[in-house]
Amino acid sequence: MADNSNINLLNKAFDIIELFVNERREMGVTEISRKLNLVKSGTFRILNTLKDRGFIFQNPQTKAYGLGLKFYFVGAEVLSKMPLCTAARQALDPLCDYFHQNFYFAIPFLATKGEQKIIVIYVTNNKDVDNVFINAGTIISAHCLAIGQSILANLSDSELLTIKDSVLEKITDNTIDNWSDLDKKIAVIRDKNVAISENTYKQGFMDIAVTVYDSMHYPIGAIGVFGDNIKIKGISYNSLVRKMHAAAAKISEIL
Repeated sequence: MADNSNINLLNKAFDIIELFVNERREMGVTEISRKLNLVKSGTFRILNTLKDRGFIFQNPQTKAYGLGLKFYFVGAEVLSKMPLCTAARQALDPLCDYFHQNFYFAIPFLATKGEQKIIVIYVTNNKDVDNVFINAGTIISAHCLAIGQSILANLSDSELLTIKDSVLEKITDNTIDNWSDLDKKIAVIRDKNVAISENTYKQGFMDIAVTVYDSMHYPIGAIGVFGDNIKIKGISYNSLVRKMHAAAAKISEIL
């Protein structure tokens, strides 16, 4: 019984952590308990234990809780050891040096049922390029960027049907916010084997992306370049896409 009780407590702690990840905001004990159908006193004890270990912090003004900095360091360590990150580093760092732009690698991240997001797990580090809002650990709705659209375009029609009830968030005036237009965009990506988005995530910025496949030709992620519209358009498009496809193939080979 004691073992089952410990496992149950551990599951509740993970439920709380996952709730913070999905909500992406601070929450109080009452709200957490209500959302997870937990006893308030038990929730309070779990939160305090996690707080004592540095995984949860408490806002001194609002008394609400949020994910602590310890998760950042744990996440950074995990990312640095992931085979996908190692493969992305070997394939994308040369592109960064050649084109003097930052490249990134993202994989699917299903936050909630029916809502397709992506999580960026590697970004090159060109110090001459200003931070452009995308870093390792950034979670983005898949339809908002070419890198996410590239992943969506390589899903089967039956897989796409499972997420077509989801609402497409509008980030800028250029963001696709309906499935009819997104289906048309997916058809173009499938035909061209490359995705391009402009001003859809941040005004004045664009991204170009290609898909990365596993040994069974299933899309495991995508690589992309994201930056200032004028600077990206100043790069030879054919050369950029050709080298990006080669980098995607290299990642697949390494894995």
